Amino acid sequence: MSLQTGELFNRGLTKVRDLKIHGCDELMSSLKNDGRLLQQLTSLGSLEIEDNSRLVEELGKEAEELQILECRIECLALKKCKNLFKIPKGLNQLSSLQKLRIHKCSRLVSFPDVGLPPSLKDIEITSCDSLIYFAKFHIPQNLRRIEIRECKSLKSLVDEEAVGSSSSSSSQSCLEYLNIEGCESLTSLSLSGQLLRTLKHLQIKDYDQPELITEDGFFHDNTNYCLEYIKIWNCQNLKCLPDGLCHLNNLQELHIYICRSLVSFPRLSGGTRPSNLREIEITDCEKLEALPEDMHNLNSLEYLSIDYREGLTFPPNLTSLVIWKVKSCKSLWELEWGLHRLTSLRELWIIGEDPDTVSFPPDMVRIETPLPKSLTLLKIEGFPNLKKLSSKGFQFLTSLQYLQLSDCPKLASIPEEGLPPSLAQLWIYECPVLKERCQPGKGRYWHKISHIPKIEIDWQSI
Repeated sequence: MSLQTGELFNRGLTKVRDLKIHGCDELMSSLKNDGRLLQQLTSLGSLEIEDNSRLVEELGKEAEELQILECRIECLALKKCKNLFKIPKGLNQLSSLQKLRIHKCSRLVSFPDVGLPPSLKDIEITSCDSLIYFAKFHIPQNLRRIEIRECKSLKSLVDEEAVGSSSSSSSQSCLEYLNIEGCESLTSLSLSGQLLRTLKHLQIKDYDQPELITEDGFFHDNTNYCLEYIKIWNCQNLKCLPDGLCHLNNLQELHIYICRSLVSFPRLSGGTRPSNLREIEITDCEKLEALPEDMHNLNSLEYLSIDYREGLTFPPNLTSLVIWKVKSCKSLWELEWGLHRLTSLRELWIIGEDPDTVSFPPDMVRIETPLPKSLTLLKIEGFPNLKKLSSKGFQFLTSLQYLQLSDCPKLASIPEEGLPPSLAQLWIYECPVLKERCQPGKGRYWHKISHIPKIEIDWQSI
């Protein structure tokens, strides 16, 4: 349907706060006949343009020509504008713009030399295959959040060659959140160390160039005192992490997933101040030879999720612990900082691969209380030959409320005295022998578990 701009205004478009334009090529001729769009849409707060590159360019020209633009647009989304080569510099006049979303603008190469609106706080760019950088000289000073995904030509956030040849100094960035995913050509995150000084959240995913995460390229001169969260995911060529991690005194969460070339891990303590780490996850790093040697010194650590390694030790104040791919269950109790030492532990999840474990805890564990009395949740999963739950392991768990038993095909018995009376929920998944013995009314162990308020067996509530 063809609708003239003037007709739209007459129908109350001047009061519209949220407008989405998909295609609508004939709207261009209407704009030329009936006046300026932005000047009329004085109430517009959110604008989305899809598959109309000419309209984006026209709005940029309009904004550039107007000396005083009474436009309240706070959120602008540009989608699938395949003929858009450059963000019009007139959009810099959108003085209220706070969020900018750009999606699948395949020919977009760069942003305007004059920069982005100073009010901009949040930018998200996805699948713009030709984009090389998004800021010519510097990151907008008020920008707090950047997310860039699947932009395969992106080399840097700022055009560093232009900065190097410019006589003007770059302004200090206040960026707090940076998420980069699937940008295979990216070689730099920082601009002479300036970009990362205020950063609090860093996430890097699907990236194969290890030089991005190096001492010089990432933790230059230890100037970041704000970083609280790091997540590195599926970076297959990453072999080591920089020693500067120990200087990030405000770091609270560290997550490393699926980095299959990672072989070494630096110390996490030893900076000028005590570590503030609260959570660590290190999983699916097959070549990692050892975990940080100072792991047991991380007194602030509360949550730990790791793949099993020989000589594994645990920080003393953990409240939640997940151990994957356990190849020797008994070894979890053999070390000085073993499971029995974790007196604050409330949640424990053990996922096993150990064919020698027939009892949990293993019978050869001679410790009187092998599991912390503080436990409220226990999950045992993936032990192919596990046959019984040991009485010694469960009799002191007076605070245990949640118990999950999964993928233990030979598990057949529970403690003779039954499970802890404190249990509120019991889950049994893919344990066929135990399932048969826990059937309501007729199962061998039904009288020992019937008091538990919630029971679920193979995803069926009992």
